[in-house]
Amino acid sequence: MSQNSNNKRIAKNTMFMYMRMLLIMVVSLFTSRVVLHTLGEQDFGTYNIVGGVVVMFTFISSAMATGTQRHLSYELGKSEGNVPVIFSACVNIHVCLAFVILILAETIGLWFVNVKMNLPLDRMDVINWIYQFSILSCMVSIIQVPFTAAILSHERMSFYAYLSIYDVLMKLGILYILMTLLVDKLLLYAILLLVVQITTFTIYIIYCRVKLNDIKYVRIRDTKLYRKLLSFSGWALFGSFANVGYQQGVNIIVNLFFGVALNAAVGIANQINSAVMQFVTGFQQALNPQLVQAEAAKDRTRQMDLIFKSSKFSFLIMVCITYPLLVNLDYILRLWLGNYPTYTNDICLFIMLGALLETISGPLWVTIFATGKIKIYQIIISAILLLNLPLSYIGGKLGMPPHGMYLIRIAIFIIALVVRLNFLSRYIKLNNKLFLKYVILPLFIIFVVLSGIYITVQFFQMQANSFMQFVYQTMIHLVIVLICIMGIGLTHGERIFVVTKVKNLIKSKWN
Repeated sequence: MSQNSNNKRIAKNTMFMYMRMLLIMVVSLFTSRVVLHTLGEQDFGTYNIVGGVVVMFTFISSAMATGTQRHLSYELGKSEGNVPVIFSACVNIHVCLAFVILILAETIGLWFVNVKMNLPLDRMDVINWIYQFSILSCMVSIIQVPFTAAILSHERMSFYAYLSIYDVLMKLGILYILMTLLVDKLLLYAILLLVVQITTFTIYIIYCRVKLNDIKYVRIRDTKLYRKLLSFSGWALFGSFANVGYQQGVNIIVNLFFGVALNAAVGIANQINSAVMQFVTGFQQALNPQLVQAEAAKDRTRQMDLIFKSSKFSFLIMVCITYPLLVNLDYILRLWLGNYPTYTNDICLFIMLGALLETISGPLWVTIFATGKIKIYQIIISAILLLNLPLSYIGGKLGMPPHGMYLIRIAIFIIALVVRLNFLSRYIKLNNKLFLKYVILPLFIIFVVLSGIYITVQFFQMQANSFMQFVYQTMIHLVIVLICIMGIGLTHGERIFVVTKVKNLIKSKWN
């Protein structure tokens, strides 16, 4: 397939992913406000931390999800790939994993929730019920992984976007039910989320069976194939465990030192960050199959071009959203939530700064996984990421405020980025000097300029106090960001490309 055809496919898939992102962002921000007010700060924080214990066990599934999509994309990139065999083996493995996580959650997890967690004692009966529903939801999501990976590997982003419409409509329905029924709302919330998970899984199965001819289940007894898949995913476990560790592990440490009220603040911050990250996720998910297929074809020129552009544009897309948001974050939180938990503002700031760094790393680790050489990489990167846990715990013991734990995470992300670049220079001969010159340096200059403006706004208290002030300040700050991007972030060729595309878009609208 020609490079021009691949670029058009990426553009089309990106468009569908952005449709999905916009819908999810709007609904998730709305639902967060309603759920917080409907459940109350204590129940909202309780659900976030109890559900987080179940998520702790999904690092196994996360490793398999990454491996499954990589293997399916790799098979599709080969001239004679055997997709049904790979898919079927992955389904078998995920079913087994679901039962492994069931055992772990019903033993270690159940003990931890009832003995070690700082939870309201008068709500323990309900907490144990929502824990059980969270386990079932987790098992369904694990078994769904091969079907999701199949759709993404085949680049069927339109269906992926349409299914998100169904998902958010179901969640809006959950809000209506929560506000109308006079029952225990925390318990009902957990039950309804499980129902949504099951119905979504059913739709995935039907679509794969009807629309994807090479996604079909066949009996696989090839032990060598299972060993190959599990060997790759076995090393991926280190990375998935580390990811869960620095996310849910730090949340649990926050709970141990500050209680469920601070977990509500963390939950709100994570939801805002998740909504904003949809902009970048849509772009990167459209590119990831191409990165893997370029590795399968050993097309280094195409691969390098994708890495450079994906890393740079992911950061620039993210900064366009986060900077105007962060400048007036206090007003946005008050407008959105009314009264919000203490430290929410500071935690949001540091979580989103960390997410900015991780957008640069996304294409790097996807490419490393595409090579299949992940043993040493996962050992080193996992050890680095897991430093979040002891350092955050020590910080809590020394009286560090909760947002300080997320500042530690930012420092670790910087180290992880350097390590990933070094691995790619060894695996695919990535030119680190060129990457630093054309990606890191312009992005760093943009970050410094915007940080200076942000500090000035905060120091002189020039944040918005009314909706109209918020609107025109957002427009001004967005213009500032765009000027930085065009003047600093893009090369001459990239500026010409962007200007040409915008002009063509305007002409097509007026003609």
